[in-house]
Amino acid sequence: RRARREYGLMALAALLFSISHNYSALLAIVFAQSGHGLQATGLLLSLFAITAISGALLSSAICARLGVLSAVRWAIFLTCISMASFALTREYFALALLSRLVQGIGVGMLAPVAIVYIQSRITRENFVVLITGFTAVIPLAAAIAPPLGEWTLQHYGPTVLFIEAAAPAALGVLATIGLRDAPRPANAGGLNLTGAFEGHLYVPYVVVLAGGGLYGYSVNYLAASMQDRSILLAAFFIPSSISLIAVRMGAIWFMSKMRPQVLVTLSLLTYGIGYLFMAPATGMAAMIMGGIFFGIGNSIMFPVVAAWVGEGLDPSRRAAPQAVSNACFYIGMYALPWPQSYLIGKWGYAMTEWGWAVIALGLTALMLALVIKPKTTAA
Repeated sequence: RRARREYGLMALAALLFSISHNYSALLAIVFAQSGHGLQATGLLLSLFAITAISGALLSSAICARLGVLSAVRWAIFLTCISMASFALTREYFALALLSRLVQGIGVGMLAPVAIVYIQSRITRENFVVLITGFTAVIPLAAAIAPPLGEWTLQHYGPTVLFIEAAAPAALGVLATIGLRDAPRPANAGGLNLTGAFEGHLYVPYVVVLAGGGLYGYSVNYLAASMQDRSILLAAFFIPSSISLIAVRMGAIWFMSKMRPQVLVTLSLLTYGIGYLFMAPATGMAAMIMGGIFFGIGNSIMFPVVAAWVGEGLDPSRRAAPQAVSNACFYIGMYALPWPQSYLIGKWGYAMTEWGWAVIALGLTALMLALVIKPKTTAA
């Protein structure tokens, strides 16, 4: 009973954290209003990747030194103070960059340390389902923070906006009071990544790196691609969001008996099918289908890889693989867009989307070979 309560409170804390972080959708507007040019705004947004990836890689060491629960609190608190600080720093490039880098540390840390915590509160029988259910609360914030923040910005200005943005994260820290700590990883020194580079973990790392890139394309470039083709953005983003939430909240229960490797294969396959619809789309119908398949793939990838790398490990050994797994996802999401810009400039959006379809389906074939191999050997 106590574990159920702690699972629920950690999910609430993650949702409140995510609401604060999703106010970041308005940063480009606020930076422009504060007098920053397009290139300066781009730097303020993109340099976030440095500390987000670093935060993920450092998460295991931080768990070992401070404890898992303390690491969760620090991740939420850093997000809180960074969002609040924009009320004072937004007009000055160096100070705004400092706020953004602090935000990146909190965001990079949160997912791996929170997942380590909730893994210590769930049973092996519902391992994948409960991790997926936990990660389902985070996308809900995207439907709350941006429209609420837009209204606040229009009526009360940026100072009130950032105070409002910090408030949910402050409540998120309070939600963790009274929780028991999780088993602390052994302190091996340095980044504390001992056990994170065993042979069986490289495949999930490669897969989640690709997953970050597949998802990151939709965040960074798909809107521009659709505008070039005069397709309404709602044709993709609404069905993809609906299918993501539907799978995470409902259909995953029907897949709970499947191995993580099988689920990841299905994720890559549906990602690939989604891109096969998206790349040649000239109207809403094809893009809607692409959004549905994309949302299914997106709903499965991250939480199931998190379960995969933690599968069968003692709680004290889960932090290091989670740290590297999350760092791979952030690299795919935040670092790959830069080289992609050159591909788009040379070949265009559609060819880049065809390339992602090939990557997703190629990895699907690789995963099928790995999933089928044990059965062949046994025969």
